[in-house]
Amino acid sequence: EDCSAGGCLIELAQQLAVIMIGKQIINNAQEILLPKAKAWWHNKRVKLSKKHTKTRWEEDYQLVDNEGLFEEYLEMVLQFGFITIFVAAFPLAPLFALLNNWVEIRLDAQKYVCENRRIVAERA
Repeated sequence: EDCSAGGCLIELAQQLAVIMIGKQIINNAQEILLPKAKAWWHNKRVKLSKKHTKTRWEEDYQLVDNEGLFEEYLEMVLQFGFITIFVAAFPLAPLFALLNNWVEIRLDAQKYVCENRRIVAERA
């Protein structure tokens, strides 16, 4: 398929806008919904009797296991690559990335502080 006389920059900008905005909305929805679904499923599987009052450390032990930070860093690296390569075609990409990262920081903080079990410290 050939581009118009002006080039493919408009089509590229449209595709990048869909990728940047759409992917960010989908990823943020997953950041919100998946941990809640995992916690609900985990609590359903590991139900203790209601007569026994749990101490704080027992409640914390029932939190979802931490899966590491690789996925979080991978998401940021891919976003940085998109912005760096295609900023000429879609100049608003850094603004959307900034807004997304602001929301992402809040969601990750909520997830790691309240919904995940703490990582056990070990030597490198």
